[in-house]
Amino acid sequence: MLIDVTYIPHLNGLRTFSVAARHLNFTTAAAELNVSPSAVSHQIRQLEEYLATRLFDRTARQLSLTAEGDFLYRRLDDPFQKIGLAIEQMRTPLSTKSVSLLCRPFFSSLWLAPRLRSLWTTLPGIDLNLIHKTTFTLADAETVDLAILWGQGGWPDMKCERLVKGTLTPIMGRRLARAAGIPETPNDLSRYTLLHEENRTHWSTWLEKAGVPNLKTTGSVLVDDTNVRLQQVLNGQGIMLSDPALLSELVGCGELIRPFDLTLGEYSYYLAWPSRRPPEARVHRVIDWLLTESQTNASN
Repeated sequence: MLIDVTYIPHLNGLRTFSVAARHLNFTTAAAELNVSPSAVSHQIRQLEEYLATRLFDRTARQLSLTAEGDFLYRRLDDPFQKIGLAIEQMRTPLSTKSVSLLCRPFFSSLWLAPRLRSLWTTLPGIDLNLIHKTTFTLADAETVDLAILWGQGGWPDMKCERLVKGTLTPIMGRRLARAAGIPETPNDLSRYTLLHEENRTHWSTWLEKAGVPNLKTTGSVLVDDTNVRLQQVLNGQGIMLSDPALLSELVGCGELIRPFDLTLGEYSYYLAWPSRRPPEARVHRVIDWLLTESQTNASN
């Protein structure tokens, strides 16, 4: 039987299924597709009705593929990845010497920017296109040549190399230290306002490790931009968790103070790129330069 390839029924549903099957999470798939989770559920339900079979096994806490779903995903994922890459390359043709790098402004300003002169000297034929976002997803990271991610590594569909080992510890400003003193024990943090990221996870983990998991503090503020949190610390408005290595100049001159030795060391900055898209020669040159800079910094 001949198949008319000019018409593929439920093409949008098949694409939605492919993304949902890759993440095994409708909410994450919805974020990548820029639709609502209910829209993802609706597309999957329509596709299952059309195929007259279940594609996912759903439980309260877990989503998994059925045998039929796994069969379909294995045959759809690679074609959709290739189609997406072809469309991306048609929309934004890459210069033969440009490399796009996505990272957070805080890391860029404190670690990357001081090293760019070395990049221009070492790789004079490379144009680096820096893209800054305070928060981004793996879907964003797949639209560029390289991304610098903060986390524990092991992201799905991404190749990664650790760039800078991260350590998180409380950091306060000289202005606050003069006004309220420097905390001598973790319990003393109850007198201060704690500045959090998008959530309270890191502070909660540090306080638990310090033996004061239920500590009540004077105040608590969530600020998603690390540069803004740093400015608040410099202004004496609270204490943040940060990496003292990235802030070494400010710590060294006494503008910032590190009250405790206790750190969280589970997180690092990773250089990452989509595993489905092996880096081209110009991208490899930037990868090698970044890793060399990282190793040089670590040995100093």
